[in-house]
Amino acid sequence: MLAAFAGAVAVALVEAIASTGFAGTAVALAGALAGVVLLPMITQLGLIAGAVVFGLRVRHVIFGAMREVASWTPKRVTFTVRALPITLRAQIGPWRSPVILRCWLAGLLSAVVGVAVVVGGWLLTDSAFWRGFTVAVTPLMLYKLWPQRVPLTTSTGWLLFSLPRLDGAERSEFIAAPLAARAYEALRRGEIDQAQSYADELAEKHPGLNATMSCQVSVLEARGEYAPGVLLLLKYLSENGDLPPRKMSYLLAGLAGLGFKAVEAGQLPAESLLPTAKKALEDAVKLGYPEFELSGSNALLALIEGDPESAVRLAQTGADYNHTPLSRADDLVTLARAHMACHDNAAAREALGKAEELAPWSPRVTETRQRLSVA
Repeated sequence: MLAAFAGAVAVALVEAIASTGFAGTAVALAGALAGVVLLPMITQLGLIAGAVVFGLRVRHVIFGAMREVASWTPKRVTFTVRALPITLRAQIGPWRSPVILRCWLAGLLSAVVGVAVVVGGWLLTDSAFWRGFTVAVTPLMLYKLWPQRVPLTTSTGWLLFSLPRLDGAERSEFIAAPLAARAYEALRRGEIDQAQSYADELAEKHPGLNATMSCQVSVLEARGEYAPGVLLLLKYLSENGDLPPRKMSYLLAGLAGLGFKAVEAGQLPAESLLPTAKKALEDAVKLGYPEFELSGSNALLALIEGDPESAVRLAQTGADYNHTPLSRADDLVTLARAHMACHDNAAAREALGKAEELAPWSPRVTETRQRLSVA
């Protein structure tokens, strides 16, 4: 809000100097709004193009925000259109070595495209619209070039200036990333044994890394072995208490979700694990993990604590906004179980049917189908 107010004041001052009056200021504000919307989309488009050109894996492209309108998956890339067409996002990951060079080149292309947009704006500042556009995109592009990496967001500047200087464990994480990516792709296809082989290879080649541990936990979760996954995560966290906030937030969010599943499945006692899992959820948010991205975990917690109405609302929100197939399937299973707790088996069957389309092999999906068939 402060940035928007400051930007509006700056645009108004520029137009006051240009003596364009109220009409000119209104046109300039429209240009500023267009710049704020278009520049992030254009730089993201440059990053997607760089990923394709330089050999990274584009898993999912999401155009827009709010509720999903349409989704399709030609070959291996999923495209999703959402109701409010003001954002462009993509899930981009490593697929083959050299990872750091490929990511840096993709970031460079994104920066070049963004800077070109800013330069184009400056060349067109003879009209109010383009003056407003330029006033907005210039500081925004500088902000994008500032190196920062927070949960779910990595700036163009981080890819350009921080990534090449990584060393130690952080650099090893990137080197191990292509193998980890193959493990996750195998899990998305339901090929658990193949994912296990990748996880074993990671453990052999890159022991002790976060990527290795996360793959091992994901495979255990895919097998329905939630308790061993929780114990492995707790052991890793106890041995690595100095992790950066971004990485810690991911691990704590994962611990919370996995802990709730272990309690739900009766694999670990609620009285000892629930307080730990709830604290992990709270700490993940404090470290910067977006709370709305944890709707599914909060839904499962509400269901465990006997509040199925809240669980229905939260699980529906998680399913509506989640763009990861396995996580979305989990949210839909929670939604189905919450509907069952509300004695609405028809709605439960509908939610479960959508989950089965995404991950029919999931232990929670198959178990819920059995319970629903008995019901």
